[in-house]
Amino acid sequence: MKKKFIIGLLFLLIVTYGCSQNDKEEGVPLAPEQYRRPENFQPYNYKYSTQDLKSLFSEEIMQKAAKQYKKVTKINEDGKWKPSAESLDMHQTPEWFKDAKFGMFIDWGLWSVAGWAPMRAEGAMYPDWYEFRMDKHPEFIEYHEKNWGKDFQRDDFIPLFTADGYQPQELVEIAKEAGMKYIIPFSKHHSGFCLWPSSYTHRNTLKMGPGKDLIAPLVESCRNEGIKFGFYFSLEEWEYPVIGEDGKLTNRMWGKESEEYTSSIKKKISGKIPVKNYTRDYLIPQATEFIDQYNPDILWYDGDWDTNVDSLRSYDISAYFYNQAEGKKEVAINDRNGGHEEEKWQRSIRGDFFTNEFDDMKEEAIQTIHAWEECKGISQSYGYNWQDTEENVIGSKEFIDMFVDIVAHGGNLLLIVNLDEQGALPEIQKKRLSDIGKWLEVNGQGVYSTRPYKKQVDGNVSYTQSKNAKNVYAILKEWPGNEIFLKEIYAEKGSKIEMLGNKEPLEWVNTSKGLNIKLPERLQNENNRPCKYAWVLKVKTK
Repeated sequence: MKKKFIIGLLFLLIVTYGCSQNDKEEGVPLAPEQYRRPENFQPYNYKYSTQDLKSLFSEEIMQKAAKQYKKVTKINEDGKWKPSAESLDMHQTPEWFKDAKFGMFIDWGLWSVAGWAPMRAEGAMYPDWYEFRMDKHPEFIEYHEKNWGKDFQRDDFIPLFTADGYQPQELVEIAKEAGMKYIIPFSKHHSGFCLWPSSYTHRNTLKMGPGKDLIAPLVESCRNEGIKFGFYFSLEEWEYPVIGEDGKLTNRMWGKESEEYTSSIKKKISGKIPVKNYTRDYLIPQATEFIDQYNPDILWYDGDWDTNVDSLRSYDISAYFYNQAEGKKEVAINDRNGGHEEEKWQRSIRGDFFTNEFDDMKEEAIQTIHAWEECKGISQSYGYNWQDTEENVIGSKEFIDMFVDIVAHGGNLLLIVNLDEQGALPEIQKKRLSDIGKWLEVNGQGVYSTRPYKKQVDGNVSYTQSKNAKNVYAILKEWPGNEIFLKEIYAEKGSKIEMLGNKEPLEWVNTSKGLNIKLPERLQNENNRPCKYAWVLKVKTK
C-alpha cells in the first residue's frame, strides 16, 4: 500500500511538473506568422550612425532651428496670443468643436508591426508602447524573444513598416460615413518616428520605411470631404541624443538628460539628429513647421505627464498655433501641455478641451460645461492588437450607449481605430463604424450641435438639448414598451413629440410630475422601429 502511494505521488509530481513546464513554455502566445520574425530577417542599420548625424547635420539643423525659433518668437510677440497661462486661458473653445461630437483617432505606427499587448479582462491595453516595453517588462520580453528573437531590436521594425495597405482617402470616407467630423492621426508618437517628412529629423517616413509622406494625402482628403484635421504630437520622446557642453553625446530619457550615451540605444534613435537644446533646437521648430505646412484645426499634445510645462515650452507652440490661425479660422488645443507646479500634469486645468483616457480625468471636470473629449477604442487596445476578436471588441449597442452617455455629459468621443501593420482598417472596426454611421443618419439631430441638459442620465434614458434650449432629446437605451414617463420634463402645449426616424406623431400628456408618452402598437414590432438601438424622442419643452 505504501509502495503504491509513493508511486502514485511520484506520478502526480511528474504530471504536475510536466504541466507547469508546458504552461511555462506556452506562457505568452505564439503570434500568427505575419506578426513574427520574418525568415529573411536582416538587422536594420540606418546609413548614418548617431555620430555621423552629429558630424554631418547637427550644426546645420541647429541653425535652421534658430531661424524657426526666431520666427515663432516674433509672431508671438506681435500677435494677440502670448505664451502664458493668462493669455492662453482667454482662448474660447470653437463652436464647431463643441458641435462635432465624434472624431477618429488613428493609432498607427511602428508598434503596429508587432501588434501585441498582454490580454486583460478589463481596462486598457497599450500595444502602442510595445517598442518601449519589449526589452523592459517581463511579459513583453518573454513575448518578444519568443516571436521576434532576442537580437531583434526596436528599429528593426522600421523596414517592415511599409504602409502598403494605407488608403487615406478610403479612411476619410469611412470616417465621414460613420458621422465623424474630425480625424487625428498619431503623427509623432513617443519614439519620435514621424509620419511626415519633418526636416528636423531623419526619423521619418520619407527617409525610412514607406519612403513617402503619410500625412499630406490624409490632410488633402480631409479638406476635400469637409473633415477637420488634427495634429497629434508627443512632446516628450523615450530617448533623444543631446550634445553636452563638452561636445559629447548624452541621452535625454523622457525629460531627463543625465543618462550617459551608450551604443545600446543606437537602434532606438535611428535618424535622430543630436542637438544642444531639445526644446529650442528640435521640439518647438518641429511642431511649428508642421503647423505651417499642414495648417491643422486641432493641436493634440501627448507625452506630457513627467516634464514641467516651462521646460517643454509648449505654450510657445500653442500661442504660435493660435496666432497663425487668428482671423482665418477657429482652432482648438487639448489639455496635455505639460506638468505644473501644483499638479503633476495640467489635464483638466488648461486647454480648449479636456481629455479623458480610461477615467484619468477629474470627475468634476466631466460635470462642468467645459468642453471635453473621451479617448476610447472599439476594443480595449490602444494600437493594433492581433488578438482582438468579437469577444473583446465592444458591441454595436454598447458602443452607441457609451457614445450617447458621453454626449449627454457634454463630451465628444474621439474613437481610437487601430490600423494594422500595413495601414489597413480591420473589418471588425469597419463594421462598428458602419453601425454607428447608420444610427447617426437617423438620430444625428439628437447628437450634433446639442448641449448638456439639466440632467444628463436618468436610468436608461440619456438627455441632450438643442443649443437654443427649446428642444430636449430623450435617448432611450432600452425599449420601454407601450409608454414611457420622462420625469420633470414638460412638453409645450400643442407641440408635436416625435421619435426621430418615425413620421408618426406620438400621443402624450403632461402630468404633475413629468411627461407621459405613448408609443404606437406598430412600433412594438422591432422591424418597424427606425433603428435597432437607442431611440431618440424629440420634445419641444415649455
